[in-house]
Amino acid sequence: MTDELYSDQDELLRHWLRAADGGRPPDFADDLYTRLAYATVDPQSSELDTAVLIRHLLRRWSLRDGRRNTVVTTPEISARLRKVATLTQLRERPTDTWSAIPWNPTWLNFQGDPDGAAAAGTMRGARFSDVQLIADPFFTKCTGHGYYSTPGQRAACRAVVSVPAGSTVIAMLPTGSGKTEVALCLADQRNDAVTLIVVPTVALAYDFERRFRDHYARRSTRIDRNSLHFAWTASTPEYLRERMRSRVREGIQPILVTSPESMTRALRLLLLEAAGTGRIGGFVFDEAHLVTQWGRDFRPEFRTLANLRRDLIRKAADTGHPSPITLLLSATLGAFELRDLHRMFAEPGPCTLVAANALRAEPELWTAAADDPGQREAWVLEALAHLPRPAILYVTAPEAAEDWLSRLRGVGYRRLALVTGKTSTEERARVLAELRWSAEKAATVDLVVATSAFGLGIDYPHVRTVVHACMPETVDRWYQELGRGGRDGAASAAFLLTAPTDRREAEKLTTKVLTADTAKQRWSDLWSHRQQLADRSFVDLEGSRGTAARGSYNRRWNAQLVQGLVELDALRRFQMDVEDLVDLADETGEQREWACVEVCRGDLRDSSFWSNFWTPWQKQEWLRSRRALDSVVNLVRGSVRACEAIAGSYRPDEETRRIFGPSTAWAEPLTPCGRCPGCRQDGVAPPEDPSPSPIQQWPVSNYLTPRLEDLANAAAAQDRLVLLTTDNHDTVALPLARAMVRRGVRHLAGPIGEPIHHGDWLFVDSLPIGPGDLTPCSSFVVYPPASRVPGTWLRSRRRLTQHGGALPAFDVLLLPRGATVGDRKVGPDLPALDAVTALQVLGG
Repeated sequence: MTDELYSDQDELLRHWLRAADGGRPPDFADDLYTRLAYATVDPQSSELDTAVLIRHLLRRWSLRDGRRNTVVTTPEISARLRKVATLTQLRERPTDTWSAIPWNPTWLNFQGDPDGAAAAGTMRGARFSDVQLIADPFFTKCTGHGYYSTPGQRAACRAVVSVPAGSTVIAMLPTGSGKTEVALCLADQRNDAVTLIVVPTVALAYDFERRFRDHYARRSTRIDRNSLHFAWTASTPEYLRERMRSRVREGIQPILVTSPESMTRALRLLLLEAAGTGRIGGFVFDEAHLVTQWGRDFRPEFRTLANLRRDLIRKAADTGHPSPITLLLSATLGAFELRDLHRMFAEPGPCTLVAANALRAEPELWTAAADDPGQREAWVLEALAHLPRPAILYVTAPEAAEDWLSRLRGVGYRRLALVTGKTSTEERARVLAELRWSAEKAATVDLVVATSAFGLGIDYPHVRTVVHACMPETVDRWYQELGRGGRDGAASAAFLLTAPTDRREAEKLTTKVLTADTAKQRWSDLWSHRQQLADRSFVDLEGSRGTAARGSYNRRWNAQLVQGLVELDALRRFQMDVEDLVDLADETGEQREWACVEVCRGDLRDSSFWSNFWTPWQKQEWLRSRRALDSVVNLVRGSVRACEAIAGSYRPDEETRRIFGPSTAWAEPLTPCGRCPGCRQDGVAPPEDPSPSPIQQWPVSNYLTPRLEDLANAAAAQDRLVLLTTDNHDTVALPLARAMVRRGVRHLAGPIGEPIHHGDWLFVDSLPIGPGDLTPCSSFVVYPPASRVPGTWLRSRRRLTQHGGALPAFDVLLLPRGATVGDRKVGPDLPALDAVTALQVLGG
C-alpha cells in the first residue's frame, strides 16, 4: 500500500463534502471514505455521528502528512458540525473549513497519540506485514497463494500434510496468520473425503462458507460459486441437507462446516456411515480454546465431540481406511487449555503442537482506572467522541449494555446497535451486516454496544476501536475481545476503562464450585431421577426436583457437577442422537436438557469420595479462576505491564512443557510490546521483530523413511550428514534433486534450477537453509559458489534433534569444491563425494 493510491480518492471525497447534493455518493475503495460519504446522506445519521467520522478523516490525514489538515464542507454539513464541534474537538476556521485538534486527555497522562488508530489506511497506520516466505508447491497448488503469511503458517501447513494418519495437530497462531489456509491444506490431502470444520457460531459458519466458495470458484472458473454449499446450520433447508448428505456419501463434498451440536446429533449417523466407507479425511476445530472455555460450562457438545471423533477414527480403522487427521486451531491457548485439548484429542496419536504466538502489533493499548463510575462514564463518552470508527463498547452484563445504549442515544448517537446474550441470531446477523461496508451495501452502524456475546464470528477487518467499560474476569477474555480491532493489519485502539465497582462484577463471572456436601446432594437428586433408554442413563440438567430449582443457574450448577465428575473419571459422558431427544420428550412441555452418562465408580454415595476427590478439584478450579482475576487486577493497577499480563496468560507450565516438548517455547509471546501504558512510560519503542519462526518438529509418516544408506556409505557420511561437491552446480543440482526425491527426500532448499513436480507434497525453500530450518524430513540443500556454509551443520546432536528423531533423517549438502563448513575444509578435514559419482550411486 502506498499513500499515493489514495490521492485521487482524497480529492473525490473532498469534492463530495464541499458539494454534496444529497444524491448517491461516489464509489470509494476505503471503509472510512464510504462510511463518511454515506453518513452525510443517511437520514438516520445524527450530527454527532457525522462529526466523529469527519474527525476520524481529519486525524487520518494529519497523522499521514505530519501536519494539520483541513476539509471544506457544505453549509448544510457545517451547520450540523457546529452543534457538536466542542464535544468532538473540531475547529472551524474560516467558515466551512474544518480541522481536528489532537486528543490528549489528562487522565491518560499525555502519553502517545490515543487517537493514533485514525492513521489506519495509510503507511503510518500499517502494522502487520507479511514476511513473504515463498510457498511450498503444495500450498500454492491448494490456495493459489505464492507466499506464506508467516513462518507459523508455513510450519502448520507442512505439519498437516506430513503427519501420520490419526494424528492431532494443535496450531496456535496469532490472528491474521492465515489459519483458514491451514485447514484447506488438510482438506486438500483427500479428494475423495470430507473434512469437517467445527465452528462455534452460525456467523462463523457462513463466513467460512463465503471464503470456501471464493476459494473453489478461483480453482475452477467453470464453477458457479453460488451453487457451492459448505455450511450445515439449524437454518439449512432440508433439500440442501439432503444434497450435502449425498455428496458426503459419494466423496465429493470436500468441506462441511457445522456446529458441535449438529455434528453430535443430526450428522452423527451420516458421519459414522461415512467413516466406515473412508469418506472422512479430517477434523478441524476452529477456536479450539472453546472446547475448554465453553465446553466445560454451557456447551458440553464441544467435549462430547471428542467421543464422536474417537468413534469415527475407530470406525475408519476397523474397516481398513486411513484414520482422519485432527487439526485444532486457536490464537489463544493457555497452559490449561493445551493440557485439556491433549487429554481429549491426543489419541490415537501422535499429538503435536505447532506454536508461533506473538503479541498483535495492531492494537495500541490504553488503560485508566476511574475513581468512581461517574468519572468512568465521562471518560468513555469523551473517548467515543474522539476515537475512530467503527467501534465496539464492551460491558459485562446485558443490563449494563442496555443502559449504555440509552446513554449514548441520549448524547446524540444514532448509528449504533446492541448485541448481548439476549440478542437473537437473526438480530446479531443484522447488526453485523449493518456494521460492514461492502460494494453492494453501505454501512449504517458505526458503534456497537455489546457484551462478550459479540465476539466470535465478528470477522469484520476494519474495526478501529474497542473500549471496555468494565473489568473482564480474565486477561485472556480482554485480549480476545480487543482483538476484534485491526484485523486488516492496520492500527487499532484498545481502551480498558475501569471503576471500583467493576471488580465485584468480574468476581460474579469467576468460577464458583459447589461444596462437597452440596455437590453430593445434587448428584443424588440427579441420579435418582434419571431416565433409562435401553442400557443407557440420562440425567436432566434442568431438573427441578429435590435440591434443584429450575433456571439458568440451576442448569449451570448441574452442568458443572457432571463435568467435574467426568474430569475426576467418576463419569463418562456420551453424545446423544436426535432420536434420543425424541424418546426422552414428555408431554409436560417443561424445558429439559439431557446428558447421557455412565457411572464409573461405585462410591458416589459415600461422603469420602466427595471430600477426598471433589474438594481438591473444587479448590483447584477456584484457585485457577482467582489467579486469572488477580492478573486483571494487577494490570488495572499498573503493577504489571499490560503486554506482560497478556503474555503470562499463555505461558506454558511444567506439565505442558513435558507433554509438548520444545514447541512450547513459542507458545508465550515475547515482551515488551512498546504499545501499552507500561512500555510507553518506560520509553520502550515497539520492536521490529519478525513473526516468530517456530521449530518445525513433528512426527511424520513411516513411508517417508529415506533410502540413502548407499549414498551415505559412499560419501563416508558422519551422523547421516552427506557432503557432495561439484564445480558445476547448474548441471548436477536438478538431477540430484530429482534422484533424492525418488529416494524419499522431501525437503529441498537452495537454487535447484527448476521446479520439481511431485504427486504428493514437497517442502521447498528457495534459499539454502541451516540446521535451524530443518523439518522432520530428510533434506537436500544446495549451496551455490561463494556461499557461507554454517558450522552448525557439524553439531550432529542439535541437527538430529531438530529432525525430531522419529525416523532416520539424512541431510545432503551440495557444496562448491573446496568449500568450508564453519572453519573446516571439505576434503582434507571433512569427507565428501563428487556429485557426479553420487548421481551414479543414486541411479540418476
